[in-house]
Amino acid sequence: MQSLRRYSIYILVPLSLIGYYFLAQIERSEVFMLIGLFSLLFISYIGLLKLKTTHLGWILIGLCFRFVLIGYTPLLSQDYFRFIWDGNLLSHGINPYLYLPDELIEIFSQWEYLYSGMGSMSAGHYTNYPMINQLLFALGVLSTKPMLTYRLVLLLADLITFKILTKLSSQTWGLTYWLSPLVILEGVGNLHFEPVMVAFLVLGLYHFKQENYFRSSVALAASVLLKLIPLMFAPLLLKVVKQKQLKIMVFGFLITLALFTTPFLDPWLFTTYSESVGLWFSNFEFNAGIYRILKELGVLFGVQDWQMIRFYGKAHSFAILALALKFTWESDCFSKVIDKSYLLLLIYLLTAPTIHPWYLITLIALGAISKHPSAILWSLTIISSYVAYTMSPVELPLWIVALQFIPVVISLTSFSFRSFLEKKLL
Repeated sequence: MQSLRRYSIYILVPLSLIGYYFLAQIERSEVFMLIGLFSLLFISYIGLLKLKTTHLGWILIGLCFRFVLIGYTPLLSQDYFRFIWDGNLLSHGINPYLYLPDELIEIFSQWEYLYSGMGSMSAGHYTNYPMINQLLFALGVLSTKPMLTYRLVLLLADLITFKILTKLSSQTWGLTYWLSPLVILEGVGNLHFEPVMVAFLVLGLYHFKQENYFRSSVALAASVLLKLIPLMFAPLLLKVVKQKQLKIMVFGFLITLALFTTPFLDPWLFTTYSESVGLWFSNFEFNAGIYRILKELGVLFGVQDWQMIRFYGKAHSFAILALALKFTWESDCFSKVIDKSYLLLLIYLLTAPTIHPWYLITLIALGAISKHPSAILWSLTIISSYVAYTMSPVELPLWIVALQFIPVVISLTSFSFRSFLEKKLL
């Protein structure tokens, strides 16, 4: 048995490489093949977590998994078309926050493939990607090979995150992020920039733990300028730092925000950006958990979808804010900040109206620090959300929603099930 375990890595790594090779060529319509391949990769991932090799060996293995995906065009997401569109605008000196693609397509007819590729929903709304994201989009366009540039940036971000997670937690828990099929597929594979935001987030947390508060604030501000999610955790640090330290952090945070926001300033910026961001909270629904249950109940009482989502979006935002303030009061040390941040994001995702698979990347990273296994489990079940793209309208059957969310909820409420997960996953 010991001999078999010793050589398992020589079986699991090649099998995973083959799995990623075929996964890179699967379209959203091939949902059963997608779920089957992803499940096999997840099983291999769990097997690898139980094995031992050198730190450099793990780095090379994770890099190899990502390099398999580098040469392929993303088939599971069309978001990268908007990334390249925004990058093109910025490279031409045009503020991407001020114009709809619908308004500019006649002027930039040579970008028709980007316009049609991003889809009518994206083309009809202002961009919602923060400022550092926009700079990275432009960097890709200036390199003449945008997708390759984006992937190299994402790969570097994942590597930085892994190195920091090993310092904040342990190598084994760091590997839960570095080798995660969901992180690899939705990051380097599908070109979502959550891994870059996560790299800055964990860097900020690392510097905070090291009591380098200025560097921490700069890194945390950079993470917000990639995705707004870290704003949710910001209040939790307030009770941990003293007044002098807090002033340093506020200064570093604000100066970083100002540095990257100033080039995009315009009288219309706040209007267009807030309109775009607001839509995600009050107009869209995809793969919802708690909200889906409430919506189905609302239908029984004759409540329209648009009425429910608008009311729920506002109520949800206020509830998360109140919960963040409660957790702030309870977070009086660094370990509690991490635990409460994980719990806050988990509750947010369980209750949000829109949950795409790549939203879990941040949760997996925080789970690696706080050593909670529920994010690992959810990273498997959430792949079932791709079934929605085979439906008309694009909405999951309730039984698939149940299969995705119930195991996660049980892992949170049952101590014995959580202990079982920790033993089996790690």
